[in-house]
Amino acid sequence: MLSIENLAFVRDGHPILKDITVKYAAGRLHGLIGPNGSGKTTLLKNICRIYTPTSGRILLKNRDCRTIPRRRLSAQVALVPQNPRVGFPIRVYDLVTMGRYPHLKRFQPLSDNDRRVVEEALAATNTSALRERSVTELSGGEVQLVMIARALATEAELILLDEPTASLDIGNSLAVMDLLVKLKNQGKTILTALHDLNQARRFCDTVTILKAGRLYFHGPAAEAFRPETMREVFEVGCTMKGKTLEFSL
Repeated sequence: MLSIENLAFVRDGHPILKDITVKYAAGRLHGLIGPNGSGKTTLLKNICRIYTPTSGRILLKNRDCRTIPRRRLSAQVALVPQNPRVGFPIRVYDLVTMGRYPHLKRFQPLSDNDRRVVEEALAATNTSALRERSVTELSGGEVQLVMIARALATEAELILLDEPTASLDIGNSLAVMDLLVKLKNQGKTILTALHDLNQARRFCDTVTILKAGRLYFHGPAAEAFRPETMREVFEVGCTMKGKTLEFSL
């Protein structure tokens, strides 16, 4: 589904990503972890072409993303940003329908199928009850769920999420991760940056670890959380208590 080859990204003269090469199989839930400032958000923004790589290339189904027209790419790849903020009043329903725009021609109205997809996205994220409310009236966690609904409404095959559970309580966090697993089982490819390492270990098929903008590890989640890896990357000790990772300084 996704291949990243020798990717480098420099911003304002500072190298952020350095020589990253990694492949992501279709129909899997891939976790992206690393310390703050390691380049996780920047990598996601390069994949969906918010940023343009300084060198290297990103292939989506063996096609260079830079050659894919913007509207078509938006229909194939959806990004849920970290801590999204909407600075103007808009109904939740109208915001979620924006996920259909890549499929519509200019001034084309929503079809019955478009509305069905929007309703399914709202239902999947448990936000149907918010449909008539203004996004500016919602909590941070509610906004995050609505933004996930908008991403689902695109019907994109590749969904990128930047710490989607960071603003959510425990119940909604588990609901989101369960939803990502469900989407994977439906054939979607998910790449999500995660702050919670136990979530990455429990739910993800593979884990990518970035350290200082470089690829430190990529492989099965079961192999990613070795004590020596946690010490070298996060500078913490790591032990297993039952099925839970516990960390110490």
